[in-house]
Amino acid sequence: MIRSMTGFGKAEARFRNGRIIIELKSVNHKFFDATLKLPNNIAVFEDSIKEALQRKIKRGKVNLNLIYDGALLKGERMRIDKLAAKNYYEELSGLKRYLGLKDEIAIKDILDLPGILSCEVGEKSLAKVWPKIKLALDKVIDKLLADREKEGRSIYIDLKKRAKSIEGMLALIKARAHLNIEEYRKRFAERVKDLTSGRDIDMGRLEMEVAIFAKNSDISEEITRLKNHLSNFNKTIYGNDEVGKKIDFIAQELHREINTIGSKASDFKISKNVIEIKGEIEKIREQAKNLE
Repeated sequence: MIRSMTGFGKAEARFRNGRIIIELKSVNHKFFDATLKLPNNIAVFEDSIKEALQRKIKRGKVNLNLIYDGALLKGERMRIDKLAAKNYYEELSGLKRYLGLKDEIAIKDILDLPGILSCEVGEKSLAKVWPKIKLALDKVIDKLLADREKEGRSIYIDLKKRAKSIEGMLALIKARAHLNIEEYRKRFAERVKDLTSGRDIDMGRLEMEVAIFAKNSDISEEITRLKNHLSNFNKTIYGNDEVGKKIDFIAQELHREINTIGSKASDFKISKNVIEIKGEIEKIREQAKNLE
């Protein structure tokens, strides 16, 4: 089943000495783009997490927020950069005097500043914590994909309906294609009659002009190609792979063929169906932007 690029997932993995919580959301994007928010002490896993995401998510802007609660990392040591803290304090004190503020500068305010507080973790501890992160990560990815598939189902129903609508209008165009030529023969004969003040029409010349028109306005090839593109479209939306770009390409081909039919046909009802088909194709292209 096709998937949208919009979704949300939240998962938790509990252990004896703590838990990991991961929130994952994605929105539309031309390519895969991941932004991770990780605790400093496990930022070393950023590349591994991105690789795990990209294996299952092909398109979309992905935002991941990981929280770990508890003593998951044995041997973890907190480190405070005292020199940086002192510099921050001096600069903040100067700013306080300059602005004429009376608020006190609290230790918490300084600890929240970048580069002050960090964690040091041994390689052995890091190696042990990765399986725990991976467990929570697999859960949250599955939830995100399930959410994307849910929206994908509604998009699939919409695309299927629009393809069926185009097929119906294409059948009407095909049924009226020969009338296009008959109408031209009639109009051309009347025009010649008017120009010759009612004298007999040169039937040979008339048929030659009609034959030229019929050749230039023949839309049978375009109809056949449109049917083939629609068949390919229906097969594509059944797929499980990355289909958004492919559907957009097929829609472009559909638009090309229906444009040609519109330029060749002079029948009012054919022209009306051409305009409606163009509208459906445009809506298909808009939906394709939402698909992975």
